[in-house]
Amino acid sequence: MWQIWKGRNAWCFNQKMLEPSDIVSKALFEYEEYKDLLTSCLAARYSIGNEFLPKLTNFQDDVLLFTNAGLRCNDRHASIGVAALNSLGKLLHAHGSSIQYVEKTMTAEAIAIRKALECAITLGWKSVKILSDAKNVVDKIQKQVATSWEIEVLCEDIWKLSSMLDHV
Repeated sequence: MWQIWKGRNAWCFNQKMLEPSDIVSKALFEYEEYKDLLTSCLAARYSIGNEFLPKLTNFQDDVLLFTNAGLRCNDRHASIGVAALNSLGKLLHAHGSSIQYVEKTMTAEAIAIRKALECAITLGWKSVKILSDAKNVVDKIQKQVATSWEIEVLCEDIWKLSSMLDHV
């Protein structure tokens, strides 16, 4: 998802169009690199004298939920995406959808986080880690204070859904 976001930013800020095949190739390269690193860390974890390595993989039972959103301001059309991976990097679930009448990017990002939690509950996952690049939204959710009226209801939904899981 990060490569898609970078491709979008290249177009929005520099009017540089990246080829979709290049974006996907770069994402696959980074995924394979991550998978190789994780595999080597797991193998080293069981060797003697590597006490720090369990910290790298202490999320073994968690499902990693990557969320992202994009917004076309001219027609208020947002797209959200959720990718769920296990601790070994295996794709467990993917979701993408478009939403109309969205005013702000933070609203779309909050919708993506809510959708990730809905997917986790539907699929029966009890322990998840949500990863988002929307720091302002994550801060509001973690503080459990919706200081922005634009996402107050979404934050309340997220807090309620989070309470239905063992660990978020």
